[in-house]
Amino acid sequence: MGSGKLLKDQSLLLTYFEILESMNIRNTVSIPTSEDIEFLVKAVRIQNLSLLDAITMLTRRFAPRIVAEAARKAIEKVLGRDVDTDLAVELIAKDLALWTLEIAENLGLIRVDTSMLS
Repeated sequence: MGSGKLLKDQSLLLTYFEILESMNIRNTVSIPTSEDIEFLVKAVRIQNLSLLDAITMLTRRFAPRIVAEAARKAIEKVLGRDVDTDLAVELIAKDLALWTLEIAENLGLIRVDTSMLS
């Protein structure tokens, strides 16, 4: 997984991937790809995105690739809450966005400044 710099608790994503597997859905449908990382790096360099803008942009990019029912079940299992599927998709997509940012930073492609999140 990632470094934990942005995504402090990876249990929601791990549970989401486990639920996908139990539904016989390949987790590659949601895992960040090299194309996602290239998209992020280009956006950061060309548009000089802030961290919050990058998170928002990636969350929107990942949302259509989230399996809504698996997301809802993961939220219920990890957080103990029954939420609607739109919120569940958004939460999983945001965690994927944070993970993607960590991956890009770990590869030395971008630098993540978390000072504005403190």
